[in-house]
Parts: sequence; C-alpha cells; structure tokens
Amino acid sequence: MGRGLAELGKSHLDRRSFKPIYFQLAELIQNQIEDGKLPAGTQLPSERDLMEQFDISRNTVRMAIQNLIRDGLVYRVPTKGTFVASGKMQHGLYGLRSFSEDMRLRGLKPGARLLDFTLLTPAPRIREALQLTPEQQVFRIERLRTADGEPMALNTSYIPQHLCPQLADENLHDRSLYEILEEKYRLIIWRAERVVEPCIARDYEVDMLHIQPGSPVLLVEGTAFLVEDRPIEYAKMIYRSDRFQFRIHSLRRVVQEPGL
Repeated sequence: MGRGLAELGKSHLDRRSFKPIYFQLAELIQNQIEDGKLPAGTQLPSERDLMEQFDISRNTVRMAIQNLIRDGLVYRVPTKGTFVASGKMQHGLYGLRSFSEDMRLRGLKPGARLLDFTLLTPAPRIREALQLTPEQQVFRIERLRTADGEPMALNTSYIPQHLCPQLADENLHDRSLYEILEEKYRLIIWRAERVVEPCIARDYEVDMLHIQPGSPVLLVEGTAFLVEDRPIEYAKMIYRSDRFQFRIHSLRRVVQEPGL
C-alpha cells in the first residue's frame, strides 16, 4: 500500500457532502502530496487497494486518479502503477535551450529513441520556413524524448541537408541535436520563433507517450535560426501536458509620447 495513505479510511470521505466521492479522494491524496507525506516517486496504492481501503467502486478510484493525472500530480507507468510526480516541468519561452539541456538542468537524464531518419523533399510550408529552393532536401528526424526513462515528448525536426551533410552518421540517441550542430558543424543557434497550442493526443501519440486516450497535449511548432538569421531547423514538438507547462517572460517597452 502507498506510503502516507495507511492512516486514511472510508471515514475520511463524507458521503453526505455535495462534493463527489472521487473528488474527495483526489483531494485527500493531493493534500498528502502537498504536505510531503507522499514524496515524488512514491507509488500510490493499486486500484484494488484503494477500493478496499475507502469502500468505493473501481470507477470512483479511476476518476480520482484521472483528476490527479490531469493536474500533473501523479503519472501512470503501464504495468507498473501510478506514481507521485515531481511537478510539471516549466519550459521557458524566453530562453532557448534544447530538450537535453533542459533536462540536465533539472537533474534528470535526457534520452532519445530514434523513430525515423529520412532524407526527403520538404512540403512547401517547411521549404518556405527554411528558405530552401525546390531542389534542396532536408533530414526529417523524429525522436521520442525521455527524462529518466519516462516518455516526455515527441520531437520532429527538419534540418537542411546541405548545411550538415553527414548528420546521418551521428548518434542521435545520446546527444543533443543542437550540440551536434554547434560543435561539429559550427552552426550556432541563437533564436527561435514558435507557436504553442493545446491539442488532443492522437492514437500514435497516446501509444508513444504512455498517456490516456483523449489526453490534452501541447503542440510547439516553429523555426530556429542561426546567428546570421538563417533558418536551420523547423521543429514540431508534442509535449505531455501533465508533465510540462510553459512559462512566458514578457518585457514591456514603454514609449513616451511627445510632451508627456
């Protein structure tokens, strides 16, 4: 049974309350997480254990857990169980860091599973974003990004072939793509233009990210540029919304009107 829930029982659920039972159970677990009684990484009791402990139905337990997953407080690992999360990872839209750099800063081990590496002629939209001629091709690189082995994001990058012709020979499992571009090809990336929007996960993304069908995800899409403002990457990233949130840093430039 999960640590910190042993002292709780069905008496802690008020069946006369206007609050649904699943909501009360989610609150009990949330309170123990916030009080530090359920530290990050702690495995919660199984559905059956919670059913017996609180004398409630399986559907009630599942609704409570789903609420906690949605709020980023816990996450589910298939065949293993449900665990307390360390909180949603904040991904800034002001600084420009690679996924690997971001995870290392958080004390996590970044990883990647290469799903596809193809040389192709890009679609007109991508060709225009990368300022390519109709004859120029790109490497399409699709990877599943992980942190400490947990699936976090799907990343698809389009890189102009003529700027890094030997990219296919590189190890994209253990190294940051940006590090390879900067260290081997001296392609220094300094800014990116990106759009963030919420989406509902498709079946493929559900399978790869180990999330529930119908789960919301965050789509981040846009172009990265070299120091001379030359496009180097068009990227599409699908982040688990239960594990990521984006922080926006805004600066206001005050323009004083004449005479004021």
